[in-house]
Amino acid sequence: MGTFAAKVVAVGGHGCEREKGDGANVVGCERSGCPDCITREYVRRLKRSGASVELAELIHWPPDVGALKGQPFEGQVKDDLLTGLRTGSF
Repeated sequence: MGTFAAKVVAVGGHGCEREKGDGANVVGCERSGCPDCITREYVRRLKRSGASVELAELIHWPPDVGALKGQPFEGQVKDDLLTGLRTGSF
Protein backbone atom coordinates (compact mmCIF):
# COMPACT_ATOMS: atom_id res chain seq x y z
CA MET A 1 0.00 0.00 0.00
CA GLY A 2 1.39 3.41 -0.92
CA THR A 3 0.62 7.08 -0.65
CA PHE A 4 -0.69 8.88 -3.71
CA ALA A 5 -2.01 12.32 -4.60
CA ALA A 6 -4.22 13.58 -7.42
CA LYS A 7 -4.33 17.21 -8.57
CA VAL A 8 -6.64 18.47 -11.29
CA VAL A 9 -6.94 22.02 -12.57
CA ALA A 10 -9.93 22.48 -14.87
CA VAL A 11 -11.94 25.27 -16.48
CA GLY A 12 -15.57 24.89 -17.44
CA GLY A 13 -18.98 24.25 -16.08
CA HIS A 14 -20.39 25.95 -13.04
CA GLY A 15 -20.76 24.10 -9.77
CA CYS A 16 -23.60 24.16 -7.30
CA GLU A 17 -24.63 25.78 -4.03
CA ARG A 18 -22.82 29.05 -4.70
CA GLU A 19 -25.34 30.80 -2.46
CA LYS A 20 -23.85 29.09 0.59
CA GLY A 21 -21.21 31.17 2.29
CA ASP A 22 -18.41 30.85 4.80
CA GLY A 23 -19.03 28.17 7.44
CA ALA A 24 -21.92 26.54 5.57
CA ASN A 25 -22.17 22.79 5.04
CA VAL A 26 -22.09 22.02 1.30
CA VAL A 27 -23.37 18.60 0.22
CA GLY A 28 -23.93 19.13 -3.51
CA CYS A 29 -26.75 18.85 -6.01
CA GLU A 30 -25.89 15.39 -7.43
CA ARG A 31 -26.43 16.53 -11.05
CA SER A 32 -24.36 14.32 -13.36
CA GLY A 33 -22.78 17.30 -15.13
CA CYS A 34 -21.93 19.36 -12.03
CA PRO A 35 -18.11 19.66 -11.75
CA ASP A 36 -18.30 20.12 -7.97
CA CYS A 37 -20.40 16.97 -7.51
CA ILE A 38 -18.19 14.96 -9.89
CA THR A 39 -15.28 15.85 -7.61
CA ARG A 40 -17.26 14.95 -4.48
CA GLU A 41 -18.18 11.59 -6.00
CA TYR A 42 -14.52 10.84 -6.75
CA VAL A 43 -13.67 11.37 -3.07
CA ARG A 44 -16.64 9.26 -1.92
CA ARG A 45 -15.57 6.42 -4.21
CA LEU A 46 -11.99 6.56 -2.92
CA LYS A 47 -13.28 6.28 0.65
CA ARG A 48 -15.57 3.36 -0.27
CA SER A 49 -12.59 1.59 -1.86
CA GLY A 50 -10.89 1.54 1.51
CA ALA A 51 -8.44 4.36 0.80
CA SER A 52 -7.63 6.54 3.80
CA VAL A 53 -8.32 10.00 2.38
CA GLU A 54 -6.31 12.50 4.43
CA LEU A 55 -7.05 15.70 2.52
CA ALA A 56 -9.68 16.53 -0.10
CA GLU A 57 -10.40 20.14 -1.03
CA LEU A 58 -12.17 21.85 -3.88
CA ILE A 59 -10.64 25.29 -4.48
CA HIS A 60 -12.94 27.62 -6.41
CA TRP A 61 -11.55 30.30 -8.69
CA PRO A 62 -7.88 29.91 -7.79
CA PRO A 63 -6.02 32.97 -9.13
CA ASP A 64 -2.95 30.89 -9.94
CA VAL A 65 -1.38 27.52 -9.32
CA GLY A 66 0.19 28.91 -6.11
CA ALA A 67 -3.25 28.67 -4.51
CA LEU A 68 -3.30 24.97 -5.28
CA LYS A 69 -0.04 24.57 -3.36
CA GLY A 70 -1.78 25.66 -0.17
CA GLN A 71 -0.84 29.32 -0.34
CA PRO A 72 -4.04 31.15 0.66
CA PHE A 73 -5.13 34.44 -0.84
CA GLU A 74 -7.79 36.93 0.10
CA GLY A 75 -11.24 35.95 -1.15
CA GLN A 76 -10.43 32.27 -1.68
CA VAL A 77 -13.35 29.84 -1.48
CA LYS A 78 -12.57 26.25 -0.45
CA ASP A 79 -14.82 23.28 0.16
CA ASP A 80 -13.46 20.60 2.47
CA LEU A 81 -14.72 17.45 0.76
CA LEU A 82 -14.30 15.35 3.90
CA THR A 83 -16.33 17.54 6.26
CA GLY A 84 -18.45 19.51 3.77
CA LEU A 85 -17.35 22.80 5.38
CA ARG A 86 -17.01 25.83 3.10
CA THR A 87 -14.39 28.46 3.87
CA GLY A 88 -14.96 31.82 2.15
CA SER A 89 -17.87 33.15 0.13
CA PHE A 90 -18.50 33.85 -3.52
